[in-house]
Amino acid sequence: MTGTVSLTIKIDPALKETLKTLALENQISLSQEVSQRLLATLSAPAASDVDSQLVEEEASTQLSSSELKQIRALLKKQKKKK
Repeated sequence: MTGTVSLTIKIDPALKETLKTLALENQISLSQEVSQRLLATLSAPAASDVDSQLVEEEASTQLSSSELKQIRALLKKQKKKK
């Protein structure tokens, strides 16, 4: 038994040509090019905690009064269920 398996997928013809070109440039097979790119993508670190506007979110340590009221209401419901 080998360490690889076959996978058939459908992709845009232009994407296939791009991958073929990249594989030729890297002097590897199309299959190796696709495998390496998938592995690189899947092992990439998670996105940072920055929104799409490149502005870091503020970390708030205090709850607002409305948030406190919501938490109290949830706690009262929990006590009633017991």
